Amino acid sequence: MASPPRAHKSVGEDYLAGAKRVSHAFPVPARAVWAALLDADAWTHWLPITKVTWTSPQPFGVGTTRTVEVGAARIEEEFFAWEEGKRMAFRFAASTLPISAAIEDYQVIETVTGCELRWAGRASAVFPLGFLVTQQLAGGLKAGLPKLEALIKAEPARFGI
Repeated sequence: MASPPRAHKSVGEDYLAGAKRVSHAFPVPARAVWAALLDADAWTHWLPITKVTWTSPQPFGVGTTRTVEVGAARIEEEFFAWEEGKRMAFRFAASTLPISAAIEDYQVIETVTGCELRWAGRASAVFPLGFLVTQQLAGGLKAGLPKLEALIKAEPARFGI
């Protein structure tokens, strides 16, 4: 039986100062990318995520929670920043991962040709594990964002296009 999630250090905006950053230009409207970020099942198609469960009722905002499963790992997330249609940022409140803190920030910025998704993330743990987890998060996003674009293009009605 898997061990229960354990609480992590509560981090916020200032923790993003040392974050790794990734971005991707999408030739689709910002509202479609935002809709995909709200779609729990969509995450399992573009990242190595097994399941996403929103554990707070809509409308989502600051204080919203969700649980993410990555194989046997379980991550309980708490959103500390929320700008509808533009930004969602969360901390790992608790997880089964061997880390002390982690954060992810997703920003969707409208552009002339569609939008850009800008991601920032950081994890802390005993050296070199924090660095490795941060690199893994960034690498997963860099590889996953083209898959997210393909998913949106393949199912435009699902994402409001």
